[in-house]
Amino acid sequence: MARRRTGPSNTGFSLVLADDDPDYVGATQLLLQSEGHHVLVAGNGQEALRLVRENDVDLLLLDYFMPDLTAEEVVAELRRFGSEIQVVIQTGYADERPPREMLRRLDIQGYHDKSEGPEKLLLWTDAALKAAHALRRLNRSRRGLRAILDGTSTLHRVRPLTDVFTDVLNQGAALVGAGSCFLAVLPEGGVAHTEDAAADGFLALIAEESGLTIQAGIGRFSCGPKLDECLSRERYTEVIDTLRRGELRVSDGATIVPLTVGDVTLGVLYLDRPTRSQVDAELLRVFANQATVAIQNMQLYEMAAMDPLTGVHARRFFENWLRREVRVAFRSRRPVSAVMIDMDGLKSINDTLGHLAGDRALAAVGKVLRDASREHDVVGRYGGDEFVMVLPQTGARGAERMGRRILSLLEDMVVSEAGERIDVRASLGISVLLAHQLSRGEFARPVPVAYFQNIAQALVLKADEALYRAKAGGGACLHVGEPTHWHPPGSLP
Repeated sequence: MARRRTGPSNTGFSLVLADDDPDYVGATQLLLQSEGHHVLVAGNGQEALRLVRENDVDLLLLDYFMPDLTAEEVVAELRRFGSEIQVVIQTGYADERPPREMLRRLDIQGYHDKSEGPEKLLLWTDAALKAAHALRRLNRSRRGLRAILDGTSTLHRVRPLTDVFTDVLNQGAALVGAGSCFLAVLPEGGVAHTEDAAADGFLALIAEESGLTIQAGIGRFSCGPKLDECLSRERYTEVIDTLRRGELRVSDGATIVPLTVGDVTLGVLYLDRPTRSQVDAELLRVFANQATVAIQNMQLYEMAAMDPLTGVHARRFFENWLRREVRVAFRSRRPVSAVMIDMDGLKSINDTLGHLAGDRALAAVGKVLRDASREHDVVGRYGGDEFVMVLPQTGARGAERMGRRILSLLEDMVVSEAGERIDVRASLGISVLLAHQLSRGEFARPVPVAYFQNIAQALVLKADEALYRAKAGGGACLHVGEPTHWHPPGSLP
């Protein structure tokens, strides 16, 4: 029975038709285009290989004998760089049928005898393109899962929530190639439980003055936090309905992904691209679960360990982490550095412009220190206007480079308050805890906790002494002080 044709529509597949018979190429190209495929043509093997290299090709329809290269030679070269491309070999003579062993060896998907007519060719084409589609979905799923796994360590790093929001948004947009998107979360205390999602209280909570606010945005959503000002009433209703249901929603022009874990919904990830692929939808669900856990963990962590004004660690948490890094340095016999940072002129800012201006300046210093720090560095607020940074596995040269970087970033840091310009500046002091040369006979196991606490205090004290010298020199500079040395456990530092 002849195939029914309902008119050409774009299938999204791209084919290369390689044959040295121009009449056959012309007729077959029209036939394949009538099926909705994008068809490129080549008159020889070298041209076919060039087209496959330069284009995103799903299927190569390849004549068995061509003037320059045989089909076997073309496929052997193709498999060096295009293992995923489907290949169907064509021949005009029955006695040219390739042996089955060659088909298996070269990973060829089919064979078409031209004498069997166009319908048979279309059947072979359909079969090969279905395999290409399945392979494309599988590879996209693999790449997407790999991207999620590679990004997981970044999502779960200890840093301010604002940085977590930005990373979640960027990774979610990259998964589906969205150009404009945003991440919005419910107000503090407004975490919705999906089992109560239909309750009036939940909808009333969304409508509270604090509202559902944008925490990070890309494209047209990067301008402001008010969700109802960025979306049409219809789209806003879709976002609220997605929160209520806790299920991924795809509509014209958008994908709305609830950030859920268990029966708790924290917010939504809105992407301005509809997700038609089931693979993309599943990847987004997996990613949303990982992102929600990261956000929830960071929310709990910030409550316990972060200074809310500056976005760096609270002193008590920092001191515990410093002792941990000292223990690691002891075991690994590597140096660790401490950088003390003191904001210049905070009292003057408070006296002339008020404490709100001083708080803004402190928050600016915190942001600079977060931006300057590396993945494994730890920054803490040590006092009112004093900060400290621990640099694991870093000697004097590396610590000084970090100090110079902080000073450079502060040169560009200006905040405004009541029309007044505030230049944010700071002084830095550095001390390095040198790698120890103690032998195992000089200390007993286990080493007392108090020992590491004493060493950590000595490191901070040396850095503080260096900071005093930097401030005595006029401020807005750094001083590398005396190194801190290990002493045998049981002896005085």
